[in-house]
Amino acid sequence: MVSSRQQPNPLTQIALTCLLAAALLAGCSSGLKVRKDGFTLVVPPGVDSTVAIQADTIAGRLFVSIEQEEQADRFKLAGKSRTTQSDTLWKYLAATPDPALQASGQDSVRSVEAFNAGARSLQELAALEQQADRDQATARNLLLEARKSFESAVVLNPFDLESKSWLARVYQTLAIRYLDEQNYERAVNVLENLLRIERGEHALYARLAEAYFATEEWQEAYHNFAMAESVMRDGAGLELDPQTAGQSAPPDSATIFYYVYYQADCELKMHEAARGLATLRRARTYAASDKERQDIQSYIDWVNWDDGNTRAVELRDKYIALQEEGEHKDAAKGFEKLLPQLKTRKSIDEILWRLAVTEFQFLQRQNAGIARLQDVVQMAVKSTDGAPADSTYIPYFDSYGVMCHNLGLENVKKNRKVAFAYFKQAVAIAWENRAKSHLEIAKLSRNDPRAVIASCLAALNNPGQLEAVEQTQAYQLLVEALKRSGRFDEARTYYGRWVALQNANRSARR
Repeated sequence: MVSSRQQPNPLTQIALTCLLAAALLAGCSSGLKVRKDGFTLVVPPGVDSTVAIQADTIAGRLFVSIEQEEQADRFKLAGKSRTTQSDTLWKYLAATPDPALQASGQDSVRSVEAFNAGARSLQELAALEQQADRDQATARNLLLEARKSFESAVVLNPFDLESKSWLARVYQTLAIRYLDEQNYERAVNVLENLLRIERGEHALYARLAEAYFATEEWQEAYHNFAMAESVMRDGAGLELDPQTAGQSAPPDSATIFYYVYYQADCELKMHEAARGLATLRRARTYAASDKERQDIQSYIDWVNWDDGNTRAVELRDKYIALQEEGEHKDAAKGFEKLLPQLKTRKSIDEILWRLAVTEFQFLQRQNAGIARLQDVVQMAVKSTDGAPADSTYIPYFDSYGVMCHNLGLENVKKNRKVAFAYFKQAVAIAWENRAKSHLEIAKLSRNDPRAVIASCLAALNNPGQLEAVEQTQAYQLLVEALKRSGRFDEARTYYGRWVALQNANRSARR
């Protein structure tokens, strides 16, 4: 943070001392005179003329003459005595930095006048901020006027640290306003200037990074988040606070976590998967809560969805969003385009599933949809009970089962053979409502009591998959088939269960 008053740069003091000594020596000796830029330069005794010319050129960029500096101070004091600065003003402008503006000159009087003009703008702003119905446009204009005035003061006297300090404060306030207004381009401009004055505040780099992030300039955002981390680490333990002097404290881990996490985010948005994953893992070491660690793991899983093919994951998310918005045709086209870009079998199967469901459910392309999903289910590795060995495939099996069952229902009155085939396919795989398909097979198998008994028992083996009315149907079909088969004792047993179910249903309805 730039203070309102700063001590002279030690290097400047050394340079001034050298020049004063040179001037004293020059007074004792005539010295060599050379021409430089149209005027005569006195070379101090013992100094090479080339060195003297170089030194004079460099000095012109480092400071104005002592006489000009003293005159500027007198005018500044006079101007400040005429410009009252309230506590509100200081509170409002407590902030940071801008660019090293080119020094044009030597006019310290104009520099002080510009300084005072800026101070008056800030005084008006402070008064405005105290009003309940303050005009934001007027407030912004006053800030812009103050900026212009302090910039002029710095240009006129680039070595006036107080003018730079106030200019930094104005930049900081403008940046905050622009960020609040989501005017990121202007915020970037102001913050870039600010960081040319003040490079020791990590929060400024972070604000600039956030502005670049909002405009999707990932490389610039990454660079400034990295700078924020670096400056924070380098400045740890250098706080000029008498209460903490000499105490070594590590950087705040929560802030470091934020800076590192967003470095990873920028890297991944630039599709640098390997670097991004490494940075994410580094961020995880600073995570302070289980939620933060879980969020990072979720992000790592996202990156690894197609073996680091982050462009494909972004497209996947885009097409899923279209699907959720009801843009099913565009989503299907996107999924089809995405398939050739995928690297892993697992990611291909997921997109085939999403495409199949969209075709079947929304685009009246049932045959194409079920055929796609059939391939996925058939190729999937299965456990001994027919369920997918990989749990992420469970939704694919469920969707395929629903498709087969629904097509069976559609064909019951059109073509019972086709319907029967779909139901048989549905019970051949493990899906969440397989009992329903077993019941439908029992209904179509009434001419074969043994088939009815087998299907009803299979259905009732998972009663939770059946609604109350479906359970009733299953018991009725089973009792009837057992009677036809002469298995009366078993029929009585299941009849008793049917009666108990009926009584339970009546109690539930009450």
